[in-house]
Amino acid sequence: MPKMSGARFIAETLKGYGVTHVFYVEAILRRTLVEMEKLGISRILTHSEKSAAYMADGYARTALKPGVCMAQSVGAANLAAGLQDAYLAHSPVIAFTGRKHPLWQNRNAYQELDHNPMYDPVTKYNVELSTLEQLPILLPQALRAATGGCPGPVHIDYLGYEGEIIDTGEADFDICVEKRHTCIPSRRPVPDDKEVMEAALALEKAERPVLVVGRGAVYSGAGHGVLTLAEKLAIPVATSVDGKGIIPDSNPVAIGPVGAYCKPCANQIVSEADLVFFIGTNTGDQVTKNWTLPNPGTKVIQLDIDPEEIGKNYPGALGILGDVKVSIDALNSVITGAKKTAWLEHAVSCTAAWKQKVEPYRTSDVKPIRPERLCREITEVLPEDAIVVADTGYSAIWAATMINIDSVRQTFLRAAGSLGWA
Repeated sequence: MPKMSGARFIAETLKGYGVTHVFYVEAILRRTLVEMEKLGISRILTHSEKSAAYMADGYARTALKPGVCMAQSVGAANLAAGLQDAYLAHSPVIAFTGRKHPLWQNRNAYQELDHNPMYDPVTKYNVELSTLEQLPILLPQALRAATGGCPGPVHIDYLGYEGEIIDTGEADFDICVEKRHTCIPSRRPVPDDKEVMEAALALEKAERPVLVVGRGAVYSGAGHGVLTLAEKLAIPVATSVDGKGIIPDSNPVAIGPVGAYCKPCANQIVSEADLVFFIGTNTGDQVTKNWTLPNPGTKVIQLDIDPEEIGKNYPGALGILGDVKVSIDALNSVITGAKKTAWLEHAVSCTAAWKQKVEPYRTSDVKPIRPERLCREITEVLPEDAIVVADTGYSAIWAATMINIDSVRQTFLRAAGSLGWA
């Protein structure tokens, strides 16, 4: 095993996992930052620690690979605060901080705080790294945790106020890169054949089914499969706000976001459905409008990579545990039922009526400009590879309902609650 500094090991490991940019506020892992630059990783010095977390989050969601943010000990609280959106969006963000040496702790040392409790609510993996010997164990495990299963943020707290004790130390290291954990999804669990067949039969039997598709389907790259399923059976497709763009907004099967931040036509169709198929989305208050959609007694199917999501809020729901893309492809291979043509025509009619109602606002010349008109103008100038980023609240409502995402190369990202995230 070659002898190298902790800084070199961290930099080479991140390079091996495909990291191209790191977002940070001084002063943290300074020697590592120098080694990163030697390897071609761009260093982005941000305005604040929260900005570093937000930028790493956006990077991770867009590139579908780990995004890295860092802050020194005194900035750890701000960095943790910035991870809330990444946690809620299941974004694979890697957060590094430094902490005081144990001999300095609990002695009123300057700027000393216990970091780990701050990170527990906003990470799926949160550890202190105290020795060089732990580095080749805990850093790869953090990358596995960030990208594995249902992705999410992770945190490593390095020994030393700036992480310098790990950063500057030297030891014998081997770099081992697990290629499957360089991106999400890192694995694609195959669904159970029986669960797939039960879902297929339920969809075929239903008279008024609706697909409600979320961020998990986007991460899985399941857009083509979702559209194939919808067109095969003539099923309307609603999305969570996070799922917007999974299929083109201009496609006739698309009825728009459902729930609290919605197109009213989407809520209407979901309320009339006799079966709702949740695909890669949680069933929280936003997408269900405080659990009033679908109506009580409506048959529910849930497809998710996380077993804890299946049955949550809908005990007794049919479930498919697996990767969204693989599971939808399996469904498409066995679906043989007749199209729900009259039902889809009704959904198309409802959507058209809503569009007609808002059209005067989209073409209005009043000053100050109407949000609907602004969103129309944005839609018309979006490039084929545009990334649309919306803050929380009304920004997300207008963007999700009024901006059209019509290219498979376009991406829509929204904040879950942090004003200024965009």
